[in-house]
Amino acid sequence: MDTAKCPACGCRNFYVKNPEDEFEIHVFTCENGEVCFDEEINESASPPPPIEDETETFCNSCAWHDRFQKVKIEFK
Repeated sequence: MDTAKCPACGCRNFYVKNPEDEFEIHVFTCENGEVCFDEEINESASPPPPIEDETETFCNSCAWHDRFQKVKIEFK
């Protein structure tokens, strides 16, 4: 199984912010080109937003952030 890595630090975990609540995040990995959200999503949290090429994506370990397409490019 191939997992995408942060282009800056190599971390395999990323997150996106909820567009309606900037303090709520959704953690995921990108395995074999597919977004896989953390299985332990809080039941009271809103569902994760759709992740598209232009979705702002953040590394869960360092300060890197960019569009999701950059994660996909690094994955290839």
